[in-house]
Amino acid sequence: MTVSPETDAGEAISPDLIERLRSRFRDHPVQRHLNLEILALELDRCLMKLHFTPEVDNGAGNIHGGVLASLADTAMACALCTNFDGKMGFATSNLNIYYLRRARTSVVAHAEVIKKGKKLCVGQVAIRDSDEQLVATVTCEFMLTTSTFVKPSQQSSDE
Repeated sequence: MTVSPETDAGEAISPDLIERLRSRFRDHPVQRHLNLEILALELDRCLMKLHFTPEVDNGAGNIHGGVLASLADTAMACALCTNFDGKMGFATSNLNIYYLRRARTSVVAHAEVIKKGKKLCVGQVAIRDSDEQLVATVTCEFMLTTSTFVKPSQQSSDE
């Protein structure tokens, strides 16, 4: 994935969205503590890196499982918010994570929205280590609260 404001289907995201999200993370205490880095962003997709630091170590030389879950949740939220120009009018309603191996290096989350519904959206996240080994696989479900998908037939003719 590249940092691209336009998808193959021609649907665009705002060219400055990735920078706005990065700025939001710099100002947020939890995100700042986790040191999450958005590597790439496009419609329905996000690549996000978590650097291995002492703060995320579980005491046994691995990234703490809860931190991996937070990474997946955040990456998926960024992928979903590409549909709403960065607005996050939704909340995580379910997150299921399968830990497949220990994460002993920095990791990258590959998040993708796979279902957009009227009330619920579903996404998948694959978390890989620096050797591209699959560390965890995650399914996330988000409940739309203030964000909604507008169908082309619902838009006014002057848009």
